Amino acid sequence: MVQTGRPGARVVSYGAARGFVERPLRSGYISRTYVVGGRSFAHVYREYSYRGADYYGYVPAEYYGPGFYAWAATPWGAPVPYAWAGLATPAPWLGFYLGYYTPYPVYASPDMWLTDYMIGQNLRLAYENQSAGNTDQFPPAAEGAVASPGITPAIKAMIADEVRQQLAAERAAAAAKPAQASEQQPSALKQKFFIVPTNLDLNTTANQACTLTPGDIIQRQGTDVAADGSVAVAVVRSKRGDCPADSAANIQIADLQEMSNQFREQLDSGLTLLASNQARGLPGGPTAGSHPVADGTVDPLPEAAAQLATQESDAAKVEFQVRQSDL
Repeated sequence: MVQTGRPGARVVSYGAARGFVERPLRSGYISRTYVVGGRSFAHVYREYSYRGADYYGYVPAEYYGPGFYAWAATPWGAPVPYAWAGLATPAPWLGFYLGYYTPYPVYASPDMWLTDYMIGQNLRLAYENQSAGNTDQFPPAAEGAVASPGITPAIKAMIADEVRQQLAAERAAAAAKPAQASEQQPSALKQKFFIVPTNLDLNTTANQACTLTPGDIIQRQGTDVAADGSVAVAVVRSKRGDCPADSAANIQIADLQEMSNQFREQLDSGLTLLASNQARGLPGGPTAGSHPVADGTVDPLPEAAAQLATQESDAAKVEFQVRQSDL
């Protein structure tokens, strides 16, 4: 990862054609224009503080009707087969993580499909960055990606429970007036299990330096925020070479909140597919009844891709100069 600027006004790149440009939007709000594979989209975040620690909370761009949220958490009458793209002839990213993650061939309910969708999105993006040559960010070879037993059905069930809780929270938020207080408990302290969305360097309680990478699973261990603004977590599942499963560490509340934000954003992305019937093969739901959220709506910055490309180019030049000086 390459980062310049400060929180609220940053350029953060994760390798070729992936990253975000963060800018102040209005008092108490920032926008991030994400660039992924040449496509740009933007999200809005609101600034909060909690026990002396500052963080940003994701503001959805739209909410759905209560009936749609209820349907997304309700089992279908019978399990539904679903052919994930690339399963017949495995997509490269899926083969790369074979042994760590396997999507279900059938689904009993939308929330279980959403769970696999969200895990898969993190691993797909991780693979795309690795294949683009960002070897410092992701595992260098397929054999390094395999872990045993990997993400089991029991772990998926725990993530699906988080999905259902978030669906209930969004349904309640859609019917409520937005909170105006700047001091508010982070959603990360209400969520227990997280899918790691980007690299994060840790120092475990056993004084071991290690890294979490996209698709690893962690569990928050409590709600106590330490004096340094960190929260205790444990690694539930990880790929080979990452922080070992069962290891414990402390993560800054701002970093844990970023994971919670990404969880909500990817859930909303999956809901959009379900609402528009783009998840072909799944039963259609009720009319979504979507309505925009003014506070969460912003246009992408047109110059974001160019800024990310410039930052990557400058970083590559600096790295080359450092290597030359070491010769």
